Amino acid sequence: MFRNILIPTVSTLALAAVLSTQAQPFSGPRGPMEFSDMDLDSNGYVSPDEFARHRAARMSERAAQGRLLRNAAQAPSFEGWDTDSDGQLSRTEVTNGQQARFDERVAAGRPCRRNP
Repeated sequence: MFRNILIPTVSTLALAAVLSTQAQPFSGPRGPMEFSDMDLDSNGYVSPDEFARHRAARMSERAAQGRLLRNAAQAPSFEGWDTDSDGQLSRTEVTNGQQARFDERVAAGRPCRRNP
């Protein structure tokens, strides 16, 4: 009887110890992308290429940290934020797009995080 209790208990404790040593808290940036990080050439606008490169880099960084990317398919498109259809994003368009996305998530009851 003692053996029937001891083996599962020890196995459970060993598994918990292994999992707790491998758990890494997320330490990267959370919340919306910073405009200055997206504007790679610092000209005050974000081109489609800059938008795509920054998004790819951010997703790669998060994947390397073990973060799940289950909502990547729902990420806003460049065209969705380019409200004046001039082929580039201004700081205002980025801010408005981020705020709209935040408001949608709050209205849907999904968790939201903002940079501190």
